[in-house]
Amino acid sequence: MSFYDQKIVLVSTLDTKGEESAYLKKRLEKAGRRVCVIDIGTAGTPAFHADITRETVLEQTTLTQQSAGVSVVPESMTAGLEIILRDLFDRDDISAVVGIGGGKGASVFHHATVGLPYGFPKLLITSARPAMLAEIAMTTDTILLPTLVDLFGVNKFTRAVLNNAALMLSGLNWIAEKEISVKTVAVTAFGVTTPAVRAIQSNLEQAGIAVIVFPANGAGGRTMEALIARGAFDGIVDLTTTEMADLLLGGTASAGEERLKAASAIGIPQVIAPGAIDMVNFGPPETVPDTFSDRTKYQHTPLTTLVRTTPADTAQIAKMTSERLNLASGAVVVVWPGGGVSDYDRPGQDFYDPAANTAWLHEMKRSLNTTVSLIETDYHINHPNFAALCSEWMITQLEMRT
Repeated sequence: MSFYDQKIVLVSTLDTKGEESAYLKKRLEKAGRRVCVIDIGTAGTPAFHADITRETVLEQTTLTQQSAGVSVVPESMTAGLEIILRDLFDRDDISAVVGIGGGKGASVFHHATVGLPYGFPKLLITSARPAMLAEIAMTTDTILLPTLVDLFGVNKFTRAVLNNAALMLSGLNWIAEKEISVKTVAVTAFGVTTPAVRAIQSNLEQAGIAVIVFPANGAGGRTMEALIARGAFDGIVDLTTTEMADLLLGGTASAGEERLKAASAIGIPQVIAPGAIDMVNFGPPETVPDTFSDRTKYQHTPLTTLVRTTPADTAQIAKMTSERLNLASGAVVVVWPGGGVSDYDRPGQDFYDPAANTAWLHEMKRSLNTTVSLIETDYHINHPNFAALCSEWMITQLEMRT
């Protein structure tokens, strides 16, 4: 099927975003693209007739708009839209999908398109609140076009966004890459664990394993957990679990409560290390809470202040970590770097505190199930031998699963 034979799917609430949808449809058709409009409106009369009506969307879940009830309709719309989009994709009938909506429409679009492959063009034009856009950006590859103003018709502001969207969409196309049978492993990194990550990447790649590195900065952890849950990886070397420190102490690099859960749930092999648990991230110095006034701090950049964790903190981080690992349905090994957990955790460096680190190890020994292996080493986390140990364990596990 040629580029111009495939359709661009336009998903919109035609009762509230009809004018904007009609404008974008016209612009796309003027560019020579075919458009399939799907209506996910739940209240008023559609501004024009959709190719796939809201009733058809709801029918996919055996619910009608009347029987579902107003509070349930968005969930029903999401489920129905997901089924329809997947069917269109499987038939190779579409090249991209675009959504127009406020908060509710953006939510339906986001959750319905999550199942489409990474790389398939997904574009969302929305006036939704920035926090929602941040959540979407952290867990999907959807291209976001915030309108800045509310979507109340076509005006000089919304017209500019819609025109840009039309130009982008007119050139977007999905070309599926031929599947390459290669094992893929996720690895977590921070600047202070980079030497170890580079060594692990090299070791795994030499063994024919693809490596995808995620920054342990909050957003990276959220994205990684979402992709793991979707089956994107065969294993994880979670070298840098610093996001657990931020989760515990309210730092800016928290990845939320779901951190360290996805791999355990689906049973892929996990290597776990306490990379950078010696630090919690905050913004400029004035943003550090007063409760940390007596803590050791390090000015990483003008915009980033690091606060050293205490023995009580690291013990609690270990407890939170072990609770998640104890639920794992696959092989897990915890590897302890006795020589230090980050580049700032060395003799003479700002965060050198063996007692704080050892508290993590003691709690891990106390709370881990016997099903989880624990390997103690004297290596610093960035020592090549530590990287080799983590790599070799993962390579062995993946070979066993071949």
